[in-house]
Amino acid sequence: MRRAVALLVLALATVAPPAAADDTADCIAASEAAQSLRDRRALLAARDKLAVCLRDVCPAPIRSDCIQQRGEVDAAMPSVVFRAKDARAEDLVDVKVLCDGAVLATQEDGKALAVDPGAHTFRFELPGVPPVERKLVIGEGEKDRLIVADMKSGAPAVAVPGPTVKPEDEATHLWAPGLVVGGIGVAALVPMTVFWLSGTSDIRTMKDTCAPAAGGAGCSPDRVSSDRTKLVLGDLFLGIAVAGIATGATLLFTLRTHTGKELRGARPVLRLDASPIPGGAFVSAGARF
Repeated sequence: MRRAVALLVLALATVAPPAAADDTADCIAASEAAQSLRDRRALLAARDKLAVCLRDVCPAPIRSDCIQQRGEVDAAMPSVVFRAKDARAEDLVDVKVLCDGAVLATQEDGKALAVDPGAHTFRFELPGVPPVERKLVIGEGEKDRLIVADMKSGAPAVAVPGPTVKPEDEATHLWAPGLVVGGIGVAALVPMTVFWLSGTSDIRTMKDTCAPAAGGAGCSPDRVSSDRTKLVLGDLFLGIAVAGIATGATLLFTLRTHTGKELRGARPVLRLDASPIPGGAFVSAGARF
């Protein structure tokens, strides 16, 4: 149909003035070229050709045909939106984007850009940072597809309180609190055992020697108090051991994953409180990040 329209217009152009005939020929050629480019899915080039046959100098049948083609091209034309992020997940602006080697944008402004459908290699460039490439297939008619480039080395240097956590050290910062608290709990088992064994042994000796049931005159209050203190201290270190091991296990197995931004400058603060109470001890442990 478009071929028939072009032939009809060309026939009418042969009786028009030379200047008008030249414009008509250009309009017909642009319309036919646009159709060929559309068939090859070169939609950007087709849109440029359609701009030629949409001019007022073009005959009405050709312009009408090109208007229809332009609507179809716009509907099929995919578009993309670029985002470049630094190590803190913040937007970068002065990033140049190339599509298959051709410059598509000189900075990130959040605007949608038209591209041809098909496979493309997008390259993000920022001075002083290794370029980032994304190989993607863009579908026909796909609109405003978001393409994000993670340019971690592009994070500007900023002053932050405390030490900076390097990526390779993040695992240490995640595991260290659990290991330290758990280690305190395990270590508390040693004095707990010593105090319990010593106190229990002394009480058994008193029962066999100075207790009235054994025919003694009664054990001295200082001796009884000393042995009871040993048992209380044993209970105290038992509480420390239980709290430390339980808290350490919780930190190791349920500690949520932190991002590099959250860990940056973080220093774990450990807290362990213990105090004797009548008949035992009260122990609490915790960690702040």
